[in-house]
Amino acid sequence: MSLKDELIRKAETQLEEWEKQADSLKAHAKVKEAEAQNQKASADIQQSTSDALRSVEEKISDGRNKLDELKRSSEDNVESVREKLADLVGPSDKR
Repeated sequence: MSLKDELIRKAETQLEEWEKQADSLKAHAKVKEAEAQNQKASADIQQSTSDALRSVEEKISDGRNKLDELKRSSEDNVESVREKLADLVGPSDKR
């Protein structure tokens, strides 16, 4: 497996994990919102969950952009793209 293929695989795996996290936050928000209907704390719960969800969705968007850049890069260019991908594929592990 080439370095590019390995980085693509790692990036796709990280994005899937973040998407699962976003789905979990959405489900959690629905549960908390239902509980909050009996309480006055709905706005605070919604805000904190919304903030967390926004953060994860920003990571997903940024990650998808970086993955697209990686996919467009040539094998010769992979090393220069690698540092930009640290949050998706982990720290550089020299081959």
